[in-house]
Amino acid sequence: MPYLLVKQRFSDYTQWRTAFDSLDGQRTALGLDLVTVTRNMADPAEAVVLFRFDDMDQVRRHFPSPELEEAHRRGGVIEGSTQVTFLREAEAA
Repeated sequence: MPYLLVKQRFSDYTQWRTAFDSLDGQRTALGLDLVTVTRNMADPAEAVVLFRFDDMDQVRRHFPSPELEEAHRRGGVIEGSTQVTFLREAEAA
C-alpha cells in the first residue's frame, strides 16, 4: 500500500489543525486514510502528516486543489513550506 507524507510549516498550530481537520471529508472521499499527525520535535512549527491510500491517480488530482489551497490560507501555512512525498513500503532484503 502506498503512503503520502506531507510536511508543512505554520504560524499557529491550533489554526493549522482546525484547517487540517476541516478537510477530513475531502480526504475520505479521495481514499486517504490518516495514519498520524506529528510535530517536529526540533521545530514545533512544522507538522509531519502520514496517510495511506490505494489510488495514486485519485490522490494526485488533489494536489493542488482550490479547497486545499484555501485550507492552507486559513491554516496559516507558510508559503512554499509544503513538501509532498509519495512513498511505498520497502521490500524485505
